[in-house]
Amino acid sequence: MEAAPVRKSLLRRISWLGGDRRVVGVTGIACAALGWTMFVGFGLSYGLFAIIPALIFFGVLWVAREAYKADPFMIDVMLRQFNYRKYLAPKCDVGQIASAVRDYTAK
Repeated sequence: MEAAPVRKSLLRRISWLGGDRRVVGVTGIACAALGWTMFVGFGLSYGLFAIIPALIFFGVLWVAREAYKADPFMIDVMLRQFNYRKYLAPKCDVGQIASAVRDYTAK
């Protein structure tokens, strides 16, 4: 039996503007909402409605690009860590007993 070829294009993570698509998309929507809110509140005064959200967006985009370059799965690892934070309590000492957390996997 012949081995099936592995295509890199099917294994590559989807990115937007070089960063994780979820981070870039949520930040873009939030910055657009912030810009609109500032435009309605301040009007065209000093162009703040465009400058401040743009600085925030490009700052987060830079961080997202660097994280994606380091590891494309970094956001998934961080989100999983937030979900399991109360189950995987850190220990400050090797001999210390872990905090009592209910085990939902036991039957």
